[in-house]
Amino acid sequence: MDIFHYFLNMLSNPLPAVFPVIVALFLLFYFLYYTRVIQPRKGTTEWVQAELNRSGLTFLLRRHPMEKKDILPLTVITAVFLFLAVFNLGGTNSVDVTSEIARLTDPDIRSLSPGSTHMNNMFFDEIYFVRTAVEHIKDIYPYEISHPPLGKELISASILLFGMSPLGWRLIGAVFGVIMVSIMYIFIKNMFGKTIVAACGALLLGFDFMRFVQTRIATIDTYAVLFILISFFFMYRYITTDVDAPFRKSLAPLALSGLFFGFSVASKWIGFYAGAGLLIIYIIRLSQLGVYYKNAEKAGFGLYLTKTLLYSVLFFVIIPVTIYYLSYIPYGTALGMDISQGMLWDSRFFRLIWQNQISMFRYHGWLEATHPFSSTWWQWIFNVRPILYVNSAGMDNTRATFGAFGNPVVWWGGFVAMIIMAIRVFTHRDSKALLILIGYLSQLLPWVAVTRIVFAYHYFPSALFLVLALAHIFNLLVEHRKRSGYKMIYAYTVLTGLVFAMFYPSLSGMYMPHWYYSTFVKWFVTWPF
Repeated sequence: MDIFHYFLNMLSNPLPAVFPVIVALFLLFYFLYYTRVIQPRKGTTEWVQAELNRSGLTFLLRRHPMEKKDILPLTVITAVFLFLAVFNLGGTNSVDVTSEIARLTDPDIRSLSPGSTHMNNMFFDEIYFVRTAVEHIKDIYPYEISHPPLGKELISASILLFGMSPLGWRLIGAVFGVIMVSIMYIFIKNMFGKTIVAACGALLLGFDFMRFVQTRIATIDTYAVLFILISFFFMYRYITTDVDAPFRKSLAPLALSGLFFGFSVASKWIGFYAGAGLLIIYIIRLSQLGVYYKNAEKAGFGLYLTKTLLYSVLFFVIIPVTIYYLSYIPYGTALGMDISQGMLWDSRFFRLIWQNQISMFRYHGWLEATHPFSSTWWQWIFNVRPILYVNSAGMDNTRATFGAFGNPVVWWGGFVAMIIMAIRVFTHRDSKALLILIGYLSQLLPWVAVTRIVFAYHYFPSALFLVLALAHIFNLLVEHRKRSGYKMIYAYTVLTGLVFAMFYPSLSGMYMPHWYYSTFVKWFVTWPF
């Protein structure tokens, strides 16, 4: 549909244009309210407290624990999104492995055939990743080698556990997507200590279109993004370890951060971007610890630093490299190598892995391709160009669609919140805002320099930090205006849920009449619904 026909349709049916206006006006009111209430009230001690808060930026932070009162909301949120994740996820009819591989030999298959649905077929990059997962099971050298193996091996595990069917190859990713929401709850609780902020923040991630859609398809982004979230979560737990605690207490969170960093890189190279953010946070923490030891006139920082650096080499280099190396075992066995015969020390196995790294680098560095739903990094920020995965014609003038893009309330509001994070770093020396900003930029900035074809789902890791930025705003509202702050948090979360509910049919592949899309979903001419 071109712009001219879009505006003609809008004149005859103006309702779709009303929805983005409502969201934009709400966000304008919301952040104007924030800027008003965040200012200290004259004649109160808030002025004094504000000055104390500007005393200096530090990563020597307090960690808030989970409490008994968190059990119920976390359980309910997890159960609700688990139900939404698996409902109509895919059919259970088994597919013959051999015939499925033969059917998928055409690399140009990109969408569903007429009359097919996501319930009984593959679509988009599922045709590559599921095929590779099946080839791992059958001990066949994989056709798709453009990404590290771990994500596809997890799809293999899902198939082995739940069957060679659409439900089977998608289920583990859907469950991981729900775990993502649960981890976000705990992360926000640890950061801000308020159950309502944690619950509403987790709901924002749960209601985000990108998380919902992307984790319900058998592609590898889900695994990398979850591991990135967990690695930042444990890095936060590391920097919030009490400075006077025994050295050994800092090792567990640091080790787990490194472990999941390794899992993220072995799933997709975007894990390296996360590693850059983690490294910056790590360096700031150690630098500030040095200042703390000096100011407190405590001895032993040199020994502490040496031990930390040595363990960090183990946690962030040796263990991730080992994970990455071992993830290639199916490649070696498919070529006739055997672990019991020393495959892991075989120079052929090492060359195989090295050649694959060169192949991946060349593929991603010099990929020349076009796609009707490609987008650029700035389009992700404004949510203007989704990628359409399914567009299947049905009976009685209906169709089923879904694609990857963001919930406008989360993405638009989250970007404004991220700008506020940047401002607070300089005006309030806000270390939590800095951590969130570092995480966001570590995932976004590398894509600014990328010239190859990219898609909206590459913004998925950045969206995690949009949620954290909004949670920070929630926390500030409660701290400055408890009663009205709660109301604003509830309003923001409810609006996010309502928008999700309105789009749900077009996010889950339900067959709906054409008027539904033209009335509720086609907000912009660039949205391909």
